[in-house]
Amino acid sequence: MKKYGFFLACILLMACISCRNIGKPVDQQKSGSYFIDSKEQISYCQNGNWFSLGISPMQADAKSFEILAEDIARDKDAVYFRSMKQKLADRNSFHVEKQIPKDRFHVYYIDQASGFNIIKGADPRTYEPVDQHMNWARDKDHYFYAHDMINADRKTFAFVNNHFMKDEDSVYTVLDTGNFKSVLPNRGHVEAFNTYYMRIGNTLYYPSFYRNSDIITRSFDAIDTIRMLDQHIICVNSKTILVQGEDFRDSHVDAASFQLLTSDDKEGIYAVHLYAKDKSNVYYGQEIIPGADVKAFILIGNDFGKDAKNVYYRKQKLEGADAASFRKKGNYYQDKSGNKFSALTGNKI
Repeated sequence: MKKYGFFLACILLMACISCRNIGKPVDQQKSGSYFIDSKEQISYCQNGNWFSLGISPMQADAKSFEILAEDIARDKDAVYFRSMKQKLADRNSFHVEKQIPKDRFHVYYIDQASGFNIIKGADPRTYEPVDQHMNWARDKDHYFYAHDMINADRKTFAFVNNHFMKDEDSVYTVLDTGNFKSVLPNRGHVEAFNTYYMRIGNTLYYPSFYRNSDIITRSFDAIDTIRMLDQHIICVNSKTILVQGEDFRDSHVDAASFQLLTSDDKEGIYAVHLYAKDKSNVYYGQEIIPGADVKAFILIGNDFGKDAKNVYYRKQKLEGADAASFRKKGNYYQDKSGNKFSALTGNKI
């Protein structure tokens, strides 16, 4: 009886869904969220998903209704974000340029709850996004970060790399709080080493990323060579390993022979490599894995490695695991003896 009731409920639900008609898309090429029904009623329904997200009827003029972007439209009287009239926007001059809402008076950024907000000081004629630099824009007089005008010289402002900028007076960074800040005077010779590290003379700089300082600084008597292991990890003068701008934790690491370890199984491997080795030791998270054989050690997936005799989860040896037959099987690892270990925690299951 219960199964019959459930089956009947499913049929009724499907009937309701099939009978619900929100109309047809106004312009499928521009938006899948604006619809018009047989009574010429315009409504907004995000991606047509009325069952989960609902429908918002609009008091819009169907004859003049025009879609400008996925969630932006206008009619003869108003501009709309989703179903909401935008009182700040000038209807007659409003347009969307490079996905940026503008009119002859203002440039706008979008608040998902309420719609358009004015970007203060932005010139609508020349305001544009900066290619290859997310959250950055500029007009003829200023640069903007995250919709805020920055205090820098427009004529000499330039990007050093993805995380440092400069003008004729200062070097800047964007803190993890999102604030744009001057961190150094510009005395010249500012250059990028990669997308994270900046070099000025014999000093290297790395963005703070949730640390207490604005930037991380490491100075040397001289910099003869820099070997890049990845964007975050570098070797300086074959003597010093820097990880995210700071010295490698184990001070006995041999920089000259240091290398990162990679796995054939790319699934789940962290962007910042946690496994490495030098001529004497294997490391996980900048700490020695006790007993691991440098010559035979390989990675077999995220957080797991093995040598000829033993299997390791991070720094911990997995007791009883057979190294030769240890393999990944879906969400766990196992060996020929039936030992199973969680791929997420390394615990025996």
